[in-house]
Amino acid sequence: MSREERSMHLLRKFVIDCFCICTLIALVIVTRDVWQGFQRGFFCGDESLMYPYKSDTVSTDMLRLYGIGLPAIMILFCEWMLLRKEDDEPCFKFPLPLWMRGFYCVFACFSYGMCFVELTTNVAKNVIGRPRPHFFDLCRPNVNCSLSQWQHRYIESHEFECTGNNYTDKFNDMHMSFLSGHSSWSAYTMIYLALYLEKRMVWGSTRIFRHVLQFTAVMLSWYTALSRVTDYKHHWSDVLAGYFTGLTFSVLVWTWGTDLLQPKSKHQLVSQHEVCSHQQKAESA
Repeated sequence: MSREERSMHLLRKFVIDCFCICTLIALVIVTRDVWQGFQRGFFCGDESLMYPYKSDTVSTDMLRLYGIGLPAIMILFCEWMLLRKEDDEPCFKFPLPLWMRGFYCVFACFSYGMCFVELTTNVAKNVIGRPRPHFFDLCRPNVNCSLSQWQHRYIESHEFECTGNNYTDKFNDMHMSFLSGHSSWSAYTMIYLALYLEKRMVWGSTRIFRHVLQFTAVMLSWYTALSRVTDYKHHWSDVLAGYFTGLTFSVLVWTWGTDLLQPKSKHQLVSQHEVCSHQQKAESA
């Protein structure tokens, strides 16, 4: 392949990636802000919906910050360490460092996975419409559960209205318990990062440090998931389903969807066995 053909290939890949990711982001926005999801009703004696409303331990902004920022920083650092000594590959006469191209290839695949996880989560939230554990505290439905007509029966969403005035802006969100978006997002981003570090942080004397970083990333996602239960934002089954979704996508995207640029080693490592064999031949000669 000539230099011009390689340049066209890079440009075509960049344009296609931008178009696909922008389309996926648009779908995420539609499923989150436009789609009016199903609203499930309740039973009067359902104690799983009687928890108090609490603020987030891990806010959405904090989730996005570490979910995107930490992988971006580590991917950029690792690709620079692995590919910084490789020759630049010109793109339409502009020098393009190979480590920059390596960062783009990995981060683009990582971004596809983030969109897939977000879409999967939004579809589940809108289709299932499960009330959050703080449903009664937030909604305060105008139903007198002491009356026999409301007891021991399922109350449809059209049979009541919310009278709570403290959090009216949360009324649509209180039917989006399944599945946990915080859990799926944190599991995908941090487990993907752990898998990436296992493959790319391979230079000398980094094994223990790599494992510490991997453990920290996984524990950060685990803490985020557990906080959704203690904050009464989700039922435990919502968190388990969300974490499993993120874990599944991280493994699938990393295994079959990630492009890695391999460094062209100029000096192959010689095994100890070969060294001993050469020494014995030299001594015998």
